[in-house]
Amino acid sequence: MLMTIVKEEFKKRVIRFEDLVADRSAFIDAKTPGSDKKENYTIIGPGVSESSKRVINLEEAHGFNFGAAAMPYGTKNSLHSHLTAEVFIVAKGTWRFFWGNDGTEGEAILKEGDVFSIPTKIFRAFENIGSDDGFLYCILGEDNPGKVTWAPQVLRTAEGYGLVLLEDGRLIDTTAGEEVPGHAKVVTPISNEELAKVPKISEEVMGKQIFRFQDRVPHEESYLDCRLSGGAKKSYGLIGPGMAEAADRLSLLNYKHSFTFELVEAESGNGFHTFKQSTKQVVFVQQGEWKISLGENGEDGEVVLKEKDIMSIPTDVYRRIECVGKETGFLFIINSGDDRPKLEWAPEVVKAARETGLSLDENNRLIKL
Repeated sequence: MLMTIVKEEFKKRVIRFEDLVADRSAFIDAKTPGSDKKENYTIIGPGVSESSKRVINLEEAHGFNFGAAAMPYGTKNSLHSHLTAEVFIVAKGTWRFFWGNDGTEGEAILKEGDVFSIPTKIFRAFENIGSDDGFLYCILGEDNPGKVTWAPQVLRTAEGYGLVLLEDGRLIDTTAGEEVPGHAKVVTPISNEELAKVPKISEEVMGKQIFRFQDRVPHEESYLDCRLSGGAKKSYGLIGPGMAEAADRLSLLNYKHSFTFELVEAESGNGFHTFKQSTKQVVFVQQGEWKISLGENGEDGEVVLKEKDIMSIPTDVYRRIECVGKETGFLFIINSGDDRPKLEWAPEVVKAARETGLSLDENNRLIKL
């Protein structure tokens, strides 16, 4: 079914970098020295923030959550674990990630454009070892990613600064006059027996979870429109099949995250010709400028996204995605669900693609005529 989108809805789905609202009291370690300068952002979905003051840019369920963190040089995010997928994307700076029950099991250094999917249930932390304007995006799996599990030492340290975390997810600041409700249950550190069950992962194994932007190897023809004028682009499979219609495009990780994830690279004037899909899609700019036009001919509106800008594109709406900046553009694309979304190209795209020798089979896979 073809849908249209009103102008007010369009605007709500465009989230500019300057529209993000920082929360400096999002988590239990908000007062811990070395972690007290974090700025957390809840962008799409509720995320896992423990703060009642958080601002969510777009609350609509997408099948995943999307957030970010800004931390000046030397600032750390304390050891914690999740029950759903957690994927980091470095937008700016150099970051050190480390893991293990005490944070000494291994470490990895990530730079701009790198992507890191950290397995569930293990304790992980990260710190900015680069510029003061370091910035990370984060994707969390599922509509409800649950609550954060903090390493025991994190909870004990926070208690010394008057912060108490309740089992219902609320964060209580006793130094601000807040009181723990009499009926409430306080989160206690997990036991030594539970800690002993936490999986251990070596640096070698964890390294296979990382996409290194500088070492990227492109796939040249992943989509039906790649041979058309204005359709030339390179793609990189990161998590799951993504949108790729070429059966030979590989992905870094193929286990379920509740979303698929890929990176597209294009020169100015190139990108995706008009298509629609039945799953939700979020795009965000790593580099360059990208124009998103909705409607078969852009009649539902268009917007130019710059670095760190985000847009949620609704289901069943035709869209065209084009790099329009002077420099090479890099665009990250998240699609809801673990399966490959079926791209429904505009009829004129299908016809023109056949003339270039490309078509799709009954499984929506790319074939050369």
